[in-house]
Amino acid sequence: MSNHFGRLLITRGNVFKIIVISSILAPYMAIILAISHAPWFSIWANALSDLGEMKHVCSAPIFNSGLALGGYLLGLATVLSQGIRAVNRLILCIAGFTLILIGVLNESYGYVHFTVSVAFFLTIIAYLTSYGYIHVSLPAFIIAIIDVVIWMLHFAYHLPPGAAIPEILSSISFVPFFLHEAIKARK
Repeated sequence: MSNHFGRLLITRGNVFKIIVISSILAPYMAIILAISHAPWFSIWANALSDLGEMKHVCSAPIFNSGLALGGYLLGLATVLSQGIRAVNRLILCIAGFTLILIGVLNESYGYVHFTVSVAFFLTIIAYLTSYGYIHVSLPAFIIAIIDVVIWMLHFAYHLPPGAAIPEILSSISFVPFFLHEAIKARK
């Protein structure tokens, strides 16, 4: 398909970039939309996964499907990318799979949900560490350490009492590195 200037709009590269960007935007858009449907939600006192508990009929379908879609797109983007190193492909595919599981095995599943959530956030730290090693990136190492400290403060000292803030900070921390690694080989 081309526009009136004769330039190709739909290319493999553009479709790939849309998948990569959508893999990041889908979960965050779902989180924002779910929060807007949950007046009871406190970013300080709750975990994001509380939005996905099945008793919250207004927020749960939005939150859970957004995470599942985001996980699928993360895995798809990872598999399609030519710029991601093999070890990071594996880590990101695991991250995508565990993100799907967070949505499917939602908060209503209790300990099983907690386990897949921990697995997801550990894969983010593993990805940052691996990225830092492969690309000799001090910022990736520093952010991985910050993620560990954020989670230690939450679990050891209940700072903050809910997990939403650590979840947001930790999940956002890998985004620039993922975007750099996924898209750089396509240019």
